[in-house]
This record gives sequence, C-alpha cells and structure tokens, in this order.
Amino acid sequence: MIVIYYIQIFLSIIMLIHTSILDLKYREVDPKIWIYYSPLCLFIIFSFHNLFLPIYLYSFIITNLLFLILYKLSLLGGADLFLNVILSLANASVISLVPSRFLVIGLEPLVIVLYSSIIILIFSLINFVKQYKYVRNLPFSKKILLALSAKRIKIRDFINSKFLFPLTEVKEDGSIMLRDYFSVEEDDKYWRELYSKLVNEGKISADTYIWVAWGIPVIPFMLAGYIMSLIIGFPI
Repeated sequence: MIVIYYIQIFLSIIMLIHTSILDLKYREVDPKIWIYYSPLCLFIIFSFHNLFLPIYLYSFIITNLLFLILYKLSLLGGADLFLNVILSLANASVISLVPSRFLVIGLEPLVIVLYSSIIILIFSLINFVKQYKYVRNLPFSKKILLALSAKRIKIRDFINSKFLFPLTEVKEDGSIMLRDYFSVEEDDKYWRELYSKLVNEGKISADTYIWVAWGIPVIPFMLAGYIMSLIIGFPI
C-alpha cells in the first residue's frame, strides 16, 4: 500500500506541474488533458479505509461547490474546477511530514484550497502595499479592491502586456468608467487591440494611467498549496 501511496503523490505532482505550466503559458488547459488525468480519481479506493466519511464529504463538497460558484460567476476557469475534483478524489487521504490526523481522515481537499488561498492573499497584500498610495482618494470599497487586486500602469505598457485586463474601461467614444472585476472569459488580446486603436485615433493618450488586473493562474497556487499540505499538514 505504501508504494501505491507514493505513486499517488508522484502522479498528483506531475499533473499539477504539467497543468501549472499550461496555465502560466496560456491561461487555459485543454479539456482533453483532464481525460488523461481522470484515472487518478481511482486512488480514492486505496484511501477509503482511512477516511472519516463526514469530514471527507464536508471537505470535498465545500471546496468543489465553492469552485463551481466561482466558475459560474466567471471568476475561475473550468480547468480549475476539473483539477480540484480530480485532486480531491486522488488525495482524499495523505500523510504529511508534520503529523496531522485530519489529513489522514479526509480534510486534505479543504486544506489544499486553504493554503492556496493564503498564498494568493499574501501576494495580494504585497500588491496592496505597493498600490495603496494611488487609491487614497477613491471610495473605500474601490480603494481596497484595487489595492489588493490591481495595479496602475500606462496604456502603452498595457498594450505591450499579456494576461492583463483593464479595470479602467475606455469605451469607443473615449469615455472612461472604473469596473470592479473582469470575467475569465474575456480575451486580453481584444482589450489590447481596442486600446491600441483608441490611441491611434487620438481618443486617449498612450501615457494615460489605467488600472489593470492580472489574470491569476490559479493552478500554480494549488500546486504550492498541495506541497505545503504534504509538508506541514494541518497543525491543529
């Protein structure tokens, strides 16, 4: 059984590294990829005898329901949802280097998402420190949102960027509005081409500052969260 367990961990890490590279490079993962990795779900058969079913079902349902809601709101991609389902079934029970009974009996899916979220939050707080000076005169809600999740750059830099989405939306007539979020279904290329067109038409200046948000590649953060769970467990 111990050999099967290490195969489970090894294949899960391979899946996470492979899809993290695709997520970083393209911000999407071909759905056919998940067909190849779906057999990892069978590892739950070997973990089932360790599970305290109420804890595992709670962990599995809560995390995947959250991902489903975020997917429906276009705040996460389908790849993130597919990955979480496979990872939750393939790693229903794990043994961390720092002993944690909760991971053995089924809390692992929730812990992975917890650590992934903490890492994303740390990056957001670093961004907050860098950007707060630019949002002091904005309403409180927009001040917090922009400082945590966006950055202020010139339009010329945005046009030459990749995987950035404007929160300062400049319309065809040159009017400007500040939106709160973007959809993962948006095409960043469309926005770059639109702003380039508006600059060429003289409707906006290339030196104008706008707020943009980064299309966060969630899977690399899940890889980091998974590795953290294997190392430090759930220290309670």
